[in-house]
Order: sequence, then structure tokens, then C-alpha cells
Amino acid sequence: MNKNFKITKGFYIVLFILQINWINAQTTKELLTSDKDGEIEKSYFKFSNSFLTNDVYNGRQDSIVKPYLKPSITYYNKSGISTSFTGYYLTLANQKRFDYFSFDLEYNYNPITNLEIGFSANKTFYNKSSTAINSSIPGSLGVNLSYDFGFIEIMTDGNLLFSQKKDFGLDIELLHEFNIGEEDPKFHIAPTFDIEFNTLNYYEGYRNRKINKKKGKNNSNIASITSQVFVNNNHFSLLAYEASIPLTYEINHFVLFAIPTLAIPLTPIYTTTLTTSKSQNGVLTTKSKDSTPISEYNLKNKFYAEIGLYYKL
Repeated sequence: MNKNFKITKGFYIVLFILQINWINAQTTKELLTSDKDGEIEKSYFKFSNSFLTNDVYNGRQDSIVKPYLKPSITYYNKSGISTSFTGYYLTLANQKRFDYFSFDLEYNYNPITNLEIGFSANKTFYNKSSTAINSSIPGSLGVNLSYDFGFIEIMTDGNLLFSQKKDFGLDIELLHEFNIGEEDPKFHIAPTFDIEFNTLNYYEGYRNRKINKKKGKNNSNIASITSQVFVNNNHFSLLAYEASIPLTYEINHFVLFAIPTLAIPLTPIYTTTLTTSKSQNGVLTTKSKDSTPISEYNLKNKFYAEIGLYYKL
């Protein structure tokens, strides 16, 4: 276990035994809490666990598919405040570890019927070895606004991301929920369309994390080598569309859910890597090269899904 990642094995075991998960998929936050109208009659805990087939962020993924088990615990207070703690356990054959832990705090209230306003804060702790797309974002602050027109609900979510340089993200969601069955069991389906905008400092940070893990020198004449990746088109951009169909099946306090999602990446992210080498006699050499991944020159849609179970106590 990485010494810089000070989480004991006993804590891992506790998380697995609890098998709990905070459902953090942006397009399903309202649906999966089953409290869309914002008025929670009493406080409660939610324990759940899910499996995410791939980690996709703003239509992008790492160079390899990253599947996660996501145990978590969430507490909802009837005042509108909720807190959650989530673990992301990487399940690759040659990489089995908790990749990161996320702590979330939210407050939601309804000033008028059908209107909800919310505020959120996040703090994330990454394993030193993590190469998740969002691994350069240790925290964020957000505000969201949603209004249910009946035939459609519109949600906007703005976030300030504290990467090495601050980022701003904006999501606009359109959804409509259908309910089948008035008594237990209950089936819910909520077709959702999500539009994702973001600045790109987080992506620059992610690429630099990866390049620093690979950095090394195999030439005895070289004293040191430093490399840095820069995003050429770092501005507020439309990065992706996402279409999902969140499904939930509720029986008493148990809820089964599945969230199949199609991500459509937009606006290729072009990068340049600047490498500076210093020879043993002190001579500096600087080289610049196009380091844009092939995947950005050939953007492809990505299908992924999250499947799990939660229990409300």
C-alpha cells in the first residue's frame, strides 16, 4: 500500500462490509434520492454500493478503461443538508486499489413550488498512483438551480474547480421522470440529456500527472529532464453531450438502479509538451512537440453504465 495514502486495511474492510455508495452521477442526483420535490419528511441514511464500468469525465477517459466499485454512505437531514463519503475502488486485473475518496456536502431548498436551489462543496483525496481524468481536481464549490415545468425539468449546475489553476464548469440538464406503480414496488425512468461546458486547466493537470509518472532518463550525459504539458485551446468550451436513461426499481427500503449512458465528446483538446534537458556540463536543450492524444484527433462516442443497490434507513 502506498505510504502516502494513509488509509488502513481495516478501514478498507469496513467500507466493503458497509457496501455503501453515494450516487454521484450528475444526471441522476434528483431521481435516485427519490426526493425530487425537495421536501424530506424525516432525516435518514442511505447505504449503497455500485459498479461503474468506466470512468468518463466531460466525454473523456484515461488511456485505459477504469472500472470502479463505489461503496459509500450518505446522510440526508430533513433541513435539506446532506453529507456523503464515497470510495472508488479500481478493479483492473493488475491494479486493485482505492483510487480516490470523495467527501461531499450539499444544501438544497425550495423557495417556491417546483423550484429548487442548491449549494455544494467537495473534497477529494487521490491515491498517488491515480491517473483518473479528474485526478488534478482536489475540490470544488458549486451552485445548482432546477425548475420542473411538468413536461420537462431543467437543471443548471455551475462549479468552481480547484485544480492547479482554477476551472469553471457548467452543466445544463433536461429530463423528465416517469413513474410506474403507485404502491410498492415502484419503477422510475428518467430520460436525461446533459450539456457539459468546462475550462481545461484540470485536463492540463491530469496530463502532467501522467507524464511525471513516466519521466526518467536513460542517457548518462543527461543530468535532468523536465517536461510540462500545455493545453493549446484552454478556454471555456462545450466538451460533451451525454444521453442517459436512469432506471430505478424500489421495494420498501431497497432500490435497484441502472444508469446506461452515452457520452458524445466535442471540441478536441490539443496539447503541446515542452521538454527541457540539462546535460552534465550544464547545457540546456528545449524541445517542443505536439502531444495531442490520437483519441482527441479522432473523437469517439463512449458508452458506460453504473449498476447498483442502495438501502434507505
